[in-house]
Amino acid sequence: MPTISELPVATSVSAADLVPISHGGAAMATAVGTLLASTQPAIIIQPSALLGRISLGSGGPEQVDLGAGVNLTQGTLVATGLDHAGFPLLSSLAPGADLVISNQGTPMLMPASLLHGLFSAGQNVAITADGTISATASAVATNSAIGSLPVVSTLAGQDLVAVSHAGTNCAINYSSFLDGVTIDQARTAGPAADTDTIWTAQGSNVMASQTFAAIWVWIANKLPTYKAPVVEVTSSVNLDTTVHNGRILVCSQPVTLTPLTTNMGSGFQCTVINASVGTVTLGSGFVTSTGSLTLGPQQAASIVCAAYSGGTVAFAAIAGAAAVAAPGQVTGLASSTITSSSIAISWQPPGSGGTSSSYAVQYRVTGTSSWSNAPAVVGATTCVLSSLTAATSYDIVVQAINAAGTGPSSSILTVTTAALPQLPVPAQVTGLAATPASSSSIQLSWSAQTGTGAATSFTVQYRVTGNTTWASSVAGISATTTTISGLLASTSYDFSVIGVNASGSGPVSSIVTAVTQAASTPVTSIAWNLLPTGPYTHGSGSIGVNALVTPGSAPIQFGFSLSATTPPASWTAAILVNTNLWGAYVPTPATAGTWYVWAEGTNGTGSTVSSTPFLVQ
Repeated sequence: MPTISELPVATSVSAADLVPISHGGAAMATAVGTLLASTQPAIIIQPSALLGRISLGSGGPEQVDLGAGVNLTQGTLVATGLDHAGFPLLSSLAPGADLVISNQGTPMLMPASLLHGLFSAGQNVAITADGTISATASAVATNSAIGSLPVVSTLAGQDLVAVSHAGTNCAINYSSFLDGVTIDQARTAGPAADTDTIWTAQGSNVMASQTFAAIWVWIANKLPTYKAPVVEVTSSVNLDTTVHNGRILVCSQPVTLTPLTTNMGSGFQCTVINASVGTVTLGSGFVTSTGSLTLGPQQAASIVCAAYSGGTVAFAAIAGAAAVAAPGQVTGLASSTITSSSIAISWQPPGSGGTSSSYAVQYRVTGTSSWSNAPAVVGATTCVLSSLTAATSYDIVVQAINAAGTGPSSSILTVTTAALPQLPVPAQVTGLAATPASSSSIQLSWSAQTGTGAATSFTVQYRVTGNTTWASSVAGISATTTTISGLLASTSYDFSVIGVNASGSGPVSSIVTAVTQAASTPVTSIAWNLLPTGPYTHGSGSIGVNALVTPGSAPIQFGFSLSATTPPASWTAAILVNTNLWGAYVPTPATAGTWYVWAEGTNGTGSTVSSTPFLVQ
């Protein structure tokens, strides 16, 4: 038998080729494919790779490459950490996040919350559980640190200033800091001197100092141009220093001036001029230079109040002696320019009696007995009567007046005013609108009219919707708005407006409809819950007050009064705090005194006053 080396070499091998094998001790032949079917083929991979299966389905092992951050050393996979640069960024660090760290060469995870333990809070600094670092409420810069702080050139009202309050470091707004010291807390000053200084603001809110000497120079320069204020007196009054001191009082009506020396005060002075056609009476308590307590027309008096060892005196120095005789009768009374609403007249001074200082002009509609007075005429012999009725006959008389009395009336002059030109009646009113104002009233408004035929007044007519006749009307309305009151609650009303002028009434406007509001709930009881305790500074801020109301849904209002029997002059609407508790901040009264708190429903029901007053200083 030939040896293997003696056999010819096959140029190719196929699965069907036969090879000899020993099978159970017997020499047999088998195909190459059969022989290799149960053997593992040779596997060749590149270094630093693994075998695995990355494909779907059955099959042999496949090469698995190692990515960034992983290394294969002696059959062991080890993380290198070189892949961290590719991790996504975390936008904010939360206590529940984990950090990757190297602990003495060993990679580890650490909760972010552990970072809190690396820091400790210093003086006036706090660190919360979530890592928030903040200054504590009592943080105040120490004296040693002030020099290192930035310097500001101006301060605003909301800026903070460090203060020690009852031994505790605090901060206060700069605006409050300036208001912190009141005048009653200041140290008492010595006698005033020219070198004393006061605060002043000149053209801005920047404070500067000013001396009394400089202020006096300014006052002295103003004195040559000072003019005493003039007060017109039309009704009897008690003389008072706050209203009449240093004034020129012009009495345009015959009045009585009463001296109340307590209100006037020592040093009070004023000048009184009687510009009326009657007598001005100096009330009981006056001492006069003439012994008379009356001032005739065009007379004047200088009044002073002085306290001395003998008491307090109100003295009136009456200027000028009364005329020797009253004037005679005015003559030559005549009219000139006449219009539909005015008459111009003129006359001659009396030819007998004393000299006239003024003239009284009276007029009446012819056929009537009541006279009307025109303003007194001084220094002239002409007058224009105005606001008269067109096409109407008037009687006119004139009397001359001086300090001794009033002369007889002139002869009666009768003059008829001109007739008004015939105007067209007003056009139809437009723009009518109705707005419910309350449960019993509705406000109306409409467009104004212009031109020669414009309405001079308006008439409003109204009725319950559904009725065919106008049940009520209001005439003589001069404005283009009005409020119709006395209506039924929750009721629909029709409204129309008619323009009126001297020629008559215009056409009726288009009809508008509005429904009154529902009736408000009456208040049955009010129980005080929070009352002012005082004392308070008059005119400063507001005062909180609240009360329990029955029923709880009924709105109320609060007010302050100096009386426990007279309600307040003004009210502040309350707001519902909760359930039946209503409260408001009411402005502190502008006047010092003992005040009472009032409350009532906004519809005026349930009026209640607290029996406990409070003090306003």
